Amino acid sequence: MRPRDYNNMPPRVVIIDTNFLLVPFQFRIDLFSELEYLIEMSHSYVISSGSIAELKKIAEKNGKNAIAARLALKMVEANSNRIEIVRSTKHVDDWIVEYAEKRGAIVCTNDKGLRKRLKNADIKIIALKGKTRVGFV
Repeated sequence: MRPRDYNNMPPRVVIIDTNFLLVPFQFRIDLFSELEYLIEMSHSYVISSGSIAELKKIAEKNGKNAIAARLALKMVEANSNRIEIVRSTKHVDDWIVEYAEKRGAIVCTNDKGLRKRLKNADIKIIALKGKTRVGFV
């Protein structure tokens, strides 16, 4: 049996949920470095337009989450060459489950309800672990 050549395989889709985009600013974690280390195959990042809308709504308010949301939006913009924003009209969680099932994607989320739905659909999940790193759950 030959070893897999990950460079010749199509990239695995990695969906980033709204709450996961707040992690770098809430817990001082370099999100993309952690994900690059964790995912040992070619991959591409995807965010729902609904997640961007949620971040903008949070950013309009005051407080720590609002600051984190504004910084998350700047991070997405700064990484626009590696993050694809996919237009969606569905509720964000519904879109994530459906998109992940169709694409065989990995989902990055800390939302317990969404994680339960993803586990039931046998979708790989990455979440915050111990407030210091991210990992598969």
